Amino acid sequence: MRFHVMWRRDLPGSEFTPFYETDDIYEAKDFAMRLAYEEVNIVYVLDTKLDTPVRNFDDPIYRE
Repeated sequence: MRFHVMWRRDLPGSEFTPFYETDDIYEAKDFAMRLAYEEVNIVYVLDTKLDTPVRNFDDPIYRE
């Protein structure tokens, strides 16, 4: 899977772990937004192909 939704609780000593994996950028965005709705969660989407966090979900590089 190309996109990993990474999350952690906002607690000392907690680390980011994969929460959900998909090949669809919009599905990753949807899961990340739902997970981030809870204030104690810190969330980002990792593009494993480029090995970098997703900054702009509409960027054409994520449709390759």
